[in-house]
Amino acid sequence: MIAAIISKDAVLRARLETALEGAAGIDSVLIIPEYPHASDIRSLENKNEKFVAFIDFHENVERAILLASGISRNCPSIGTIALNVPSTQADLIAVVRAGIGEVLPQPFSNRDVETAVRNVTHKLNGVPGSAVGDGVVYAFLPAKPGSGASSLATYSALACGRLTDRRPLLLDFDIRLGITSFVLKLDSSHSIADALENAAHMDQSLWTQLVSERDNLDILGSAPSEFGAHVPLESFQSILKWARRQYSVIVVDLPGNMEDYEIATMQQAGTIFLVCGPDLVSLHTARQTIQRLHALNLLDRVSVLLNRMDKRSGLSMRDIEGILGVPILVTMPTDERTIREAVRDGTGIGPKSALGKQIEALARKMPGNIQDAAPPPPKNRFLSFFSVEGKRLDAWRQ
Repeated sequence: MIAAIISKDAVLRARLETALEGAAGIDSVLIIPEYPHASDIRSLENKNEKFVAFIDFHENVERAILLASGISRNCPSIGTIALNVPSTQADLIAVVRAGIGEVLPQPFSNRDVETAVRNVTHKLNGVPGSAVGDGVVYAFLPAKPGSGASSLATYSALACGRLTDRRPLLLDFDIRLGITSFVLKLDSSHSIADALENAAHMDQSLWTQLVSERDNLDILGSAPSEFGAHVPLESFQSILKWARRQYSVIVVDLPGNMEDYEIATMQQAGTIFLVCGPDLVSLHTARQTIQRLHALNLLDRVSVLLNRMDKRSGLSMRDIEGILGVPILVTMPTDERTIREAVRDGTGIGPKSALGKQIEALARKMPGNIQDAAPPPPKNRFLSFFSVEGKRLDAWRQ
C-alpha cells in the first residue's frame, strides 16, 4: 500500500515519513505539497493499488474537507487520515461527514500512526472493527433517557467477561448520571472522573489503581454525583486510546446527548448499539437519532437493541423496523424482577432467565474471543519515494 502525505509543512511530512517506516503494509510514500483536486486523486484508482491519504487540515479546513469528501464518494481504494483538525464540535462533525477514516492526535506518536494505518487498511479490505491488537469498541447509546442502555451495557459487559478468557473493560462515559458503580455496588473510591482528570499522564501503575474488578470484567465506574467539571474532548480520546491498547473488548456507556466526545467515541466504535423501547415516543426519538447518525456517516455501525419488548406493545417487529428504517439485532424482554435481584446483589444476570438468554446472545455477537493472528510476513522497506515538490500532479500520474 502507498501512503500519500498531503501537506505544505515539510517538518510534518518528515515526521510522518519517519513514523511510516515502521508501519506494516506501507511500501512507498507519495509527497503532495498542495491540495489536489478530487479529479486528480481519482486518477489513482487506475493504479491497482490501495492508498492511505494523510490530509493536513492546518492550511485550509474547507479545502481539506472538500478533498476528503471527494475521496470518500469516488475513491473506494483510498482511505483517509486527518491531521491538525480543529477541536470545535462543528469542525469535528464536518470531518466525520466528510468520511475521514481516522484522526491523528496532536502531537502524534509512531504508535498512533501505525494504529491509524491498520484501522484504515481494515476498512479498505472490508474487515469490520479494529485491527488485531487494538480493542474493539462497543458503544451503547440510549434513544432517550430511561431506555435501559446503561443496564444493557453493564450486563452485556459482564456476560462478555463470563464467555471469554480475555478480560473486557466497561467505561462509564455518562459522567453526569452514570449508574454502573451503583448497579454493581463498587466500593472503590475511584471512578471514570479520576481517569479523565489524569488522562494526560496515564500509565499502567495508575490504571491499576483506578480500575475496579467484578468477576472477569474491569470497570471504570460512574462519576460521583457532585462531579461537575468540564472535561475536554482530548481526555476522553486519551482514555479510549489507552483502553484500546490494553483490552480486546471495550464496552462504553454513553449518555445519548450527542456531545462532541460521544461523537468521537462512536467514530472509534466498531458497533453502536442504539437502545430503544417499543413505545411510540421511544421509536420517534430513535428514528431522530438514526437520522443524525446517518448524517454523521455512522449508520453502517448501528445495531438496534429493542428493550422491554412484550406482547402488549401493540406493534409487530416488522412495524417497528419500518418506523426505524433499520433492522433490529436483538430484542430484550421485560423482566423487572430479574433486574431488581441483580441490582440488589450487585451481580450480573445469569443465562437461565429470558432476559439473561438474550443478554448472552448479544454478548456472543461481540467478538471477545479474538484469536491472536499469525505474525505478518516481513515487509519490504520503502520500495520507492516520490516527490512532486514544485511539479504538477501529472508528473506522478504517469
